[in-house]
Amino acid sequence: MITEVPDRSAAWLNLDAQSFTARKDGLAEAIGDVELRRADQTISTEYMNYDPATRTVTAPGPVVYEDAMIRVEAERAEYSFEDGEGQFNAVNFKLIGGSANGSADDIRLDTEHRSHMHNLQFTTCSGDDPEWQLLAREVELRHEEGIGIARNARLELLNVPVLYLPWISFPIDDRRKSGFLYPHASNANDNGFEVGIPYYWNIAPNQDATLTPRYFTDRGFMLTGEYRMLTRRSGGRLNFDFLSNDKKTRENRYHYQVRHDAAFNPRWRSRVLVDRVSDDQYFQDFGLSLAQTARQYLRSSASLDGAGRYWTFRLLADDFQVIDESVAEAREPYRRLPKVDFLLDRPLGRTGLQFVLDSELVYFDRDAGVTGVRADLYPRVAWNLERYWGFLRPSLGYRYTAYDLERQDASDPRRPDRGTGIFSVDSGLFFQRFREDGAMQTLEPRVFYLYVPFERQDDLPDFDTAELTFGFSQLFHYNRFTGADRQGDANQLTLALTTRTLDPNFGNERWSFSVGQIFYFDDQQVFLRDEPAVDLDTSPIVAEFTWQPLAQLTTRLGAQWNWENRELDVGALGLDYQSERGSRLGFEYRFRRDRLDQFDVRHLWQVDDRWRVMSRLKYSLDDSDLLEALAGVEYESCCWGIRLVARRYLRSREGDERDAIYLEFSLKGLGSFGRRPQPMFYDEAE
Repeated sequence: MITEVPDRSAAWLNLDAQSFTARKDGLAEAIGDVELRRADQTISTEYMNYDPATRTVTAPGPVVYEDAMIRVEAERAEYSFEDGEGQFNAVNFKLIGGSANGSADDIRLDTEHRSHMHNLQFTTCSGDDPEWQLLAREVELRHEEGIGIARNARLELLNVPVLYLPWISFPIDDRRKSGFLYPHASNANDNGFEVGIPYYWNIAPNQDATLTPRYFTDRGFMLTGEYRMLTRRSGGRLNFDFLSNDKKTRENRYHYQVRHDAAFNPRWRSRVLVDRVSDDQYFQDFGLSLAQTARQYLRSSASLDGAGRYWTFRLLADDFQVIDESVAEAREPYRRLPKVDFLLDRPLGRTGLQFVLDSELVYFDRDAGVTGVRADLYPRVAWNLERYWGFLRPSLGYRYTAYDLERQDASDPRRPDRGTGIFSVDSGLFFQRFREDGAMQTLEPRVFYLYVPFERQDDLPDFDTAELTFGFSQLFHYNRFTGADRQGDANQLTLALTTRTLDPNFGNERWSFSVGQIFYFDDQQVFLRDEPAVDLDTSPIVAEFTWQPLAQLTTRLGAQWNWENRELDVGALGLDYQSERGSRLGFEYRFRRDRLDQFDVRHLWQVDDRWRVMSRLKYSLDDSDLLEALAGVEYESCCWGIRLVARRYLRSREGDERDAIYLEFSLKGLGSFGRRPQPMFYDEAE
């Protein structure tokens, strides 16, 4: 859509015609393939009168007028180039840059780039029999504002009147405008019927807001809002929900979230997040997904980040609101007030040597348990030898961690510390061969050795440390714990092998297979508190396999086999299929011994160009419980669509379920009615 009209005041008039006659009274006639042009304006007809005194053209026969905003076909036309006004009778029109079109008894163009129509038929559908149309006695199109205003209007769907409106404002292009949006409606077993009517406020070119009054039959009135702002170096967003005097709890319920990002210059930026809720049950009552209802806490934070050629810096402070009643006070996350990180990674000349420093200083605060300061330094020297046939990366460093604590038990040390050396060698080779079909196959063996001497750490607190989830990447990590409160001892060797086949035409992987295992030369002696010591000679065997037999199909398989116990610790299977017509199938199975055993099936069937059927089933085999089920149908043509979805999902750990129905109805060019359900596939936007 062209939103700016060219300057026409000084533009020349150009006329093409088969014959041209200038009469004595000053009038002129043009006959045969007449085309009159000025700037972006063009008038085409077979016969035209032109009055040079008033710069007015009259076309008594069929005529076509077109400019940057609109194209009009009329039975008769009169247009003045002097004041930019014109009159067209018995017209068909189309807005330039979009699909909006229609007809009217007449159209009058004025000097303010507005079109006034009578007895209008307006639609975004193509063809002589549109599936929906807006009929109005009087319409004004404000092209520079991008809106249309209709009076005494009715909306017809499939030639059936469905809505009468004495006044309606609608967009005629993709520009923002203030006004009411189409309402949404849904029904849930725990909240009753819900209806909301959003109002969009276009505050300024860089600011807008949406306010939505909502009514729940079982809860009462809620106000939902979103405010957004954007400047050259910053951006912010405020989201909030407020329900006064919930009918069920007799309390005020709310949730608000504030985000603000700023870039002071290319090196320094800041980020602020404030996330708070009125009570522990809010997301269980008003959350829209299992991920929301399962949240244990809300995190608020503020940070200042900087980066240079060889360094990064972060100053962070955060706080947590615990909203899960099952989390004991002694297990709540620590506030970090503040946390300072500094990373240096600097080459030492051109020798391939690098000096790397990971450093951290943080104060941990909580209402219960040990609090205090922790400083962690990990300087090291590494050498990177990179060649086309492989790599060699030895590293030698020393990690030192010290505390200044406030303990409840005076017998425990207030300033414990720990220091230990860390030595590792990571190496790999790269072999390749070309098969008879032209594909390239690689063979990539990798060997990683890690040595960390044992240091007793029982007197150190546990602020933010947990054992990392074991996977393929953990085969090559210098520590099996997150955080700095524990540094695992190690005398171990990792053997791994990867092979893959690459398509010769596009370079993408047809399939890849990786397998690896750690061999322990000494028993591990560092564990978290309350965790039993484990005597292992080897880690589980980790294997990953991906296969893309077709451009539309990708499969993934991952497994961890415990060789010593002869059992499967972790298993994962995934499949993604997308047809050329748009149908999709997704399947995932995830297993982790004593923790997780569930599958997730997502299906979207493109029946034809207009109809789609969707479904989803997420089920926990371990609990024999349904996590989520969804079924829906969608119809979409070139100019309107409707989607109906029924959904059931788990809303609490106690097994409470929510049953909901969502309806979305859209008229392209006039907006949509209803709430779009949660996306089923991970690559879909929320």
